[in-house]
Amino acid sequence: MEQKHQTRWLAIIAVIIAFNVALSYVVKIPVPATNGFVNLVEAGIFVAAMLGGAKSGMIVGGLSGLLLDLFAGYPQWMFFSLIIHGLEGLVVGSNIMVIGYMLAGTLLYNWTAGVASIIGNVAQAVMGLIVALILMPIFKRLPQINLK
Repeated sequence: MEQKHQTRWLAIIAVIIAFNVALSYVVKIPVPATNGFVNLVEAGIFVAAMLGGAKSGMIVGGLSGLLLDLFAGYPQWMFFSLIIHGLEGLVVGSNIMVIGYMLAGTLLYNWTAGVASIIGNVAQAVMGLIVALILMPIFKRLPQINLK
């Protein structure tokens, strides 16, 4: 019975990651100052964390961030995104993402680029939270989506 639950959990997590990467790839706003973009990746991270807890949020966050950067043509960001969005999912949307990308932008480019990313990343987190809050009632009505 436990293996059936694990397989179901893994399948749901994989679908959330795929949907999250697709949604975030389609809805992205370039930020020239940081050579990055603002997207909706937080939506899937927050949904996974709210439905399945810290482990689900961490896995969806890390893999969604990594894959999105890889597919979108920003491979220099993918390992930062793996860690930053994974931690974000683990702590369910704290300022880890904003601070993490500020530090990553500083490492990759310079302090100005890091600071310039703050406003966009705050906006991205807020947009993702709004989308997640809109989607949560729908997902909670579907018993097959229960990750716990």
